Formats: sequence, structure tokens, C-alpha cells
Amino acid sequence: MGHKGTLRLALLASAATIAVSGAAFAQTDTGTGAKTNSDVVVVTGMRKSMRDALATKRAEPGVVEVVSSKDIGVLPDVTIAETLARLPGLNTTRDRGNDSQAAIRGLGPRMVLGLINGREMASSEPDRNVRWEIFPSEVVSGVEVYKSSEARLVSGGVSGTVDIQTIRPLDYRGPSLTLRAGLVSYDGGSSLPNYDTMGYRASGAYVTKLTPTLGWVVAASIQKQKNGYENVMGGGWNNQAPGPVVPGGSDVQNPWGASFEEKAIDTERSSISSSLQWKPTDSFEGRFDILKSDIDIEENGDGGWYTDWGNWGGYETGTATNPGFTNNVIQNGALVATQMTFDSTYHPYVSKYSQIMKLLATGLNGKWRTGDWTVTADAAWSQAERYGVWKAVEMWNNAGKGSYDYRGSHPSVTVQTSAWDAAQAGQLFANTGQADVSHLKDTLGTANLDFDRHLNGTFWSSLKFGARLSDRTKLDTEPTTVARVDPLSWTAPVSASLLTPWNYKNFTVPTFVAGDFDTLAKAVYGTAGAAAINPDFKHQAFVSKVHEQVAEAYVESTYASTFAGKPVDGNVGVRVVSVKSDSTGPSNGTNVTVGNSYTKVLPSALARFTVNDGAYLKLGVSETLSRPPLNDLRVDRSYNVTTVPYSGGGGNPLLKPYLADQVDVSYENYFRKDGLFAVAAFAKNIHNYIGYDTRNIVPTGVVIPGPQTTIPFTSPYNRDKNGTLAGLEITYQTPFYFVPMLEKFGVYSNIAFTASNIHESSPSDNPYPMNGVAKTTATLDLWYADDRFESRLGFKYHTPFTLLYTWSSSALTAVRSELTLDYSASYKINDQISVRFQAGNLLNTPLRSYVNNNPSEIERTDYYGRRFLVDLTMKY
Repeated sequence: MGHKGTLRLALLASAATIAVSGAAFAQTDTGTGAKTNSDVVVVTGMRKSMRDALATKRAEPGVVEVVSSKDIGVLPDVTIAETLARLPGLNTTRDRGNDSQAAIRGLGPRMVLGLINGREMASSEPDRNVRWEIFPSEVVSGVEVYKSSEARLVSGGVSGTVDIQTIRPLDYRGPSLTLRAGLVSYDGGSSLPNYDTMGYRASGAYVTKLTPTLGWVVAASIQKQKNGYENVMGGGWNNQAPGPVVPGGSDVQNPWGASFEEKAIDTERSSISSSLQWKPTDSFEGRFDILKSDIDIEENGDGGWYTDWGNWGGYETGTATNPGFTNNVIQNGALVATQMTFDSTYHPYVSKYSQIMKLLATGLNGKWRTGDWTVTADAAWSQAERYGVWKAVEMWNNAGKGSYDYRGSHPSVTVQTSAWDAAQAGQLFANTGQADVSHLKDTLGTANLDFDRHLNGTFWSSLKFGARLSDRTKLDTEPTTVARVDPLSWTAPVSASLLTPWNYKNFTVPTFVAGDFDTLAKAVYGTAGAAAINPDFKHQAFVSKVHEQVAEAYVESTYASTFAGKPVDGNVGVRVVSVKSDSTGPSNGTNVTVGNSYTKVLPSALARFTVNDGAYLKLGVSETLSRPPLNDLRVDRSYNVTTVPYSGGGGNPLLKPYLADQVDVSYENYFRKDGLFAVAAFAKNIHNYIGYDTRNIVPTGVVIPGPQTTIPFTSPYNRDKNGTLAGLEITYQTPFYFVPMLEKFGVYSNIAFTASNIHESSPSDNPYPMNGVAKTTATLDLWYADDRFESRLGFKYHTPFTLLYTWSSSALTAVRSELTLDYSASYKINDQISVRFQAGNLLNTPLRSYVNNNPSEIERTDYYGRRFLVDLTMKY
């Protein structure tokens, strides 16, 4: 449709919103017995959630962002990550079209602490990152994002702490049953052969009071996404032995080739959450929670890559007898468009990727009140597991001469012979088949004991203290090739009857081939060969273990007084964190164990000054800590001492934790129940930043035969020098109460600016900015809400930022700026039935990334397409 057409569609949707809103204004009977007119605003649903969120934010002495949804299942997003992305200073990255990991205030996911009901949770990622898409919005009642730190908070979030709250049954009257079901379609895969883009989404929640003091809730969600997409990848860049691409162009970077792939994806997510809450007296409350969420991804990938490009000097780059590249276009020192006078090789493949992610989190909490004392005990256990296997049938042919143009958002490639042309001509030959597997399991147990003593003094109002223990074990294996098989005949062509032609709709590239992986594997490699590249990926042995034990204790005192005749309150405290870790794994062919330990003292202080009724000035100082990524703590090491230059690489179990001294200042003016103007500034002095680097070492137990005396070793290291991060966030949200006839319309907006002098270590000649730092992020939501109809048109924008996109902490890339547009609307037919419509990524904004911190050296361009959902909700 194009951006202009989609924008017109969005504006038409807004006009429809106004038309329906006008009809709603004209109503005099809502069908529920309530009378309304233009002077009465009935606050329910989305607007009620906004008011509840502001009330919670206002009550906090520190800088906190809040999402509230007491109405079960009202959150308008597929995953909780999409809700987080709209909060001030938060940014998320997209994976397969869905928002996934989050960065807070310019600090990447490695320094975000994720909690569920106040408890740290296991992660299916190799480090500590939380993939937020594993939490469906239907089982979430609220989210609190703590940006400033307090001693009472679990340590671990230098950037911030995200606490997800599941539904608590005694918060509702009950009994009630909420059912929702609908269809969802992603159009990113609409051009793929034999692929249906229609999926579904359904959820249900039942809450009841078994007795007046015992409540129970169970909520479940199931979703099947057909989120296929297309991508073009640059294939890497080099300037090895550079030659004269153009006069004076010896440093020009050339792509090694190009890679293309379509992903026909089926993603199924099933989740169930339950809570039993018991409050027999005002002096005791107990709660048991459990959440289970599974994601099963099946990707059928058809694509391939071109090779034999690159800057090799004297051939592709041009000689007196062979011009190599012609009609060259160079930008930022990179050859971004050219025609090639030499032949290149094409490697089509048909692949299948399977990934399973599982999360089980459970906890038991008890709270006793007696006199001025409150005692809370909490025990929790969670486990996350992830399996994956990628398997492929590879083919090859000579593509002939070609050209490429990597400029803009639609890269293009042309060649003389496409893969489909070669297949029809009987010139597409089989090549090696391959299977790569990965496996990870993370188990975490925690226990907390907290005391709160109410004080009757004139200054100190309470004293809080407590302790926490946690025990965590992460087992994993790097993605490992478990099988490579050769074709039955290297010269026998692959039958065109086993293949289907297909073409991109977002790129100009040669016609590709698609096929059924299992059928093709048997034809090319035989029954035994096909079985070899179809391993039992759920039972792969772990090769690495990181065991971490954490003991924490804190004391925090709250106070309330006056300053210059104005109320002031806050808290002062300190948290002591002691960590012991052991890493076991292979090091140069031998299993070894290396231990590490440290103790840190983390002071904090907050003050909230009441400027006037509804206006506050909040100040905070603290020292915060984030433990190193668990995969970086792996002891696994390997060395090459047989081929010069010698080299080595691996993990670093002796890493120190990230530390930050931070200052927070926030002015918040709550001028209405659903109106806020806020300006927040922060500064962090970050110690021990962890980044990959190559340093010369003399390894223990390794004989260096010479001529080298040391080995360049690539590994995560703590930065020797400190760095700074600072930023400013502005939030404004209000209904248009000041405009006649528009009081049911409103705006939610925020903009954040961040800057840092910290850079990643690689590449050394043009280092990336620190992971997660987007100089600008902004959100603009225009909404309408009455007792029947709700609508939101939302824009989200960010400037480029550095990203860790794969399992490897050294695989840095950068994401280009993105502007996305979403629309949602719901209509309440009566008290029991409502309908909802959502349209995501209306501008079809691609995810575009680049390498070497050079925007002209593209890494990948993914077109996920637009997402549409319509569903029906019934309440009993």
C-alpha cells in the first residue's frame, strides 16, 4: 500500500473514531441505566487504567512508570513488551515482528532486571535478558518500572527494574468469567508460496471468591501467529588486500556477498496463570501464584546467498585486464552499488528451524501484621528452558554476472541466472546438508524475609529491613553443528519438480526456489542422510554450567517532615549484596571450574517535595548494580597455536559487576486525575562496563611454540575507565477538557533524550555507541474514550542504537531509526459483549540494521508487514 496510503488509512480510521464518538455523545441511554451527555464523562476501561496508573505513580517517592489494567484482559497489545515500549525512556527491539527485549534510559537489556510479582525470574536467553513476549497481556494486571533505586528493591537493574504483576483475585468482586477470541493476520508473508497468513488468538479468565476470605483466579491464553516475513542481508563486509575500486579508494569496504531469505513462520504461544489468595483476618494474608508460558516456533525458510564478491585485490577490485566492479557508488567508504564483470556463485537452500521456549514461575507469599509490625515471607522458584535446531538442504549454481544496490530501504540484486532458471535448466546441484542445535536451561530459586516497623516519631515514619537469598544455575551449549552430510551425487541436478518458484514483494531480487525440507532432504541425501540432519534437539548435552549464589540484606528508613513550609517525604537506606559464582566448562580440551566472588554496598536516598497540591519535586541518589551476563561468565575457552597468527577466545568467569552512581531529578505535576506533566533528568557514572575486546595474554597451561610469545585473546572484559550516561524525559498526557465537546478525546506523549561517552570495544577503529543508547525516543498516542467506545492512534519513534541481536555477546549491530504507527479501537455493545480491532505497524516499517557502525554497510533489512486483529469479548 505504501506509507502515504497507509497514513491515509490511519487518518480515515481517526475520522471514523470521531464519527462514532459523535454518535456516542448523542446518546442519552447507555443501556446500563446510566444517563450521559456532553457534560458527563463516564470513566471506564482505558481511561480508568490511565487514572489508576497515575495514582500509583504519584504515590511513589521515586521515579516510576506504571501500567495498570484492573479490567481483566484490557491491555491492547499482543505482548507486554509492546506496552513497555510506549513508556517514557523505554525502547524495545523487534524479533519476528513482535516487540521483544527492552532497554531503559539508553541501557540495553543486559542491565534491565525483570521481576514477576516482585520476584526475579529465570530466562530463556543465554544471559539474563527477559524476552517479554513470553508474557501475554491477558494474564497481566499491571507493570511497574522503577527507574530510581531504593534499598528495598532487589538488586540487579542499573538501567531499571520491571515488575510484572499478575491478577490477584481478592482485587475483584467475582465470580466473573471473561472470554475473548478472534482472528489475527500478518501480511508480511503474504507472497510466500503455500502459506496462509491467518492465525487466531483466544483467552479466558475466571475469578471467584470461594469463601468471603479466599479468592481464586485462573487465566489462560493461546495464540497462533502466522508472522512470516522477508529479509535481505549484506553478507558481511571486508577490505582485505584492498585494490583500486576507484582512484584513491583503497580503504573501500565491499560486501562479501548477499543473503536472502523468506520465513514462513508459525508461532504458537500458550500461557496459563493462577493465583490463590487468602485473607482470613486483617492481620494475615497469604498468596500462591503460578505462571506457565510456552512458545513453539516453526520456521520454514527458503533463501540463499551469493558468494565470491568482496575486496580481494586484483580480481573483483579490478586489474588492467579485468575491471572487476564498474559503475561504482561509494558512500561512507563502502561500495553500496555496483555492476560486477565476474561470475558469482549462488547457494540456494531450503531450511527448517524449530525453537521451543518454556517458562514456569511459582511463588508463595505470606504477610503478617501485628501492632506496628508487618512481616513478609516469600519463596519462589522458576525455570526457563529453550531448545532450537536449524537444519538445511543446500544447493548451488553459477549465477553469472550481476549487480547490486544497497541504498535505501529496498535493497536490490540482479544476476544472469536465477535459482529457478537453473533448476528448470537442470543446473541446480545439491550441496552439503547441515543441522545446528542449541539447548539452554535456567533454574532460579529465591527466598525473602522482610520486616516493616511503623514508627510514631515526628520525623521517621517507618523502618524496613530484610534479607534475600537466591540460587541460580544456567546450563547451556553454544549453537553447535551436530551433523553435516554430503549429497548422494555432487553432479546430479536437483529435480525442479521438488521446487517451487517465488518472488519477494518488497525487494527486487532474482526468483528463488522453495521446497518441502523433509521431502527434499530424502531425495538429496537418502533416508540415512535425512535422518542425520534431523536430530533429537531436545536431548542435546549441555557443555557449560554457571552457578550463582546471591545473599542480600538491606535496611531502609522512611521519613516525613516539612521543608520551607512544604511537606517532604522519602527514604534513606543501604543494601549489601554478596555474590559467589562458579563456572564449569571446557577450556582448551579440558573441563575446568573457576570461581569468583564479590561484595558490594549500595546506598540510596530519595526525597519527594510537595510543591503544591498535585505537584512534586523528586530527588534521588543511589548506587546500583547489575551482575554480569551469565553467558559472558562461561569459562569455555579455546586456543589456536598451530596456525600463525595464533589466537584464542572464550568467556570470562572473573568479570566484575556493572556499577553505577546515579542521580535522579523529576518534576511531576498531576493537574488532573488523568493529566500529567513531568520532566525527569538523570545522570549515571558507570563502572566496570563489560564489552568484548582482544587483548594479548599468556594463557595458563598452553604451550606457545613461537614465534609469538603471547596470544591475542577475544573475550568479554571490564572497561578500565568509567563512563557517563545522562538523559532527559518529558511526559505530557491529558484529556482535552479545555476544548468544548472534546473532553472525551486526549493525548498521551513522551520524548526522551540520552547521551553517553561509553562505546563498545569492537570495532576498534569505529566503535559502536553503548548497547541500547538511542539519542531520542518518542511516543504520541491520540485517544478517545467514553463508556462505550475507545480508540487509540499511536506513533512510536527512535533514533539508531546498538543492539546485541544474537546469542553471542560479541555480535554487535546497529538498528536504524524507526517510526511505527498502530491503531486500535473497541466498542462495548452492552455490559457483557464488546468487540475490538487492532492494526499494528501500519507503515510497514522495516527493521534495518548495519555493521561496523557504518550506516552504509547494511547487515539486514526485514519486512514484517502489517498486523491486523479483530476479536470478541464476552463477560459473565
